[in-house]
Amino acid sequence: MGRSIIDNDLNETDVALPTADGTSYSADIDLGADPYKGENYELLVTVPDLTVTHLPNSDTLTINLVSGAAATPTTVKQSIATLTGAGGVGTSGPDTFRVRVPSDVERYIRVQFVAAGGTGDMSAVDATVGLRF
Repeated sequence: MGRSIIDNDLNETDVALPTADGTSYSADIDLGADPYKGENYELLVTVPDLTVTHLPNSDTLTINLVSGAAATPTTVKQSIATLTGAGGVGTSGPDTFRVRVPSDVERYIRVQFVAAGGTGDMSAVDATVGLRF
């Protein structure tokens, strides 16, 4: 008998993107103490359209999954995506990324947003992060 997969939201949260060349993080997601993690979950990350003021040509916004045994982890476990400003328009979002959580993540995960290259201040723009199963 097949198993039904229900696409529910868990811990859906808005995340302010970083200031110029800064880093910001989503809220922690506690996967619990059991040893089976990643094969059961996916992260859904949505970044809205960014203007050329937010993300000038050739500047980047890197999105990573971070993981750790304690709350507020900062160790990068997996790269999710890199957005690059281009054509004098920034990005043509919204951009949505759905990635499976690796099976070897630790108890706490969150999403890291890293701006680089002289980016503009994106802190007035919110991305959305949610756990799906």
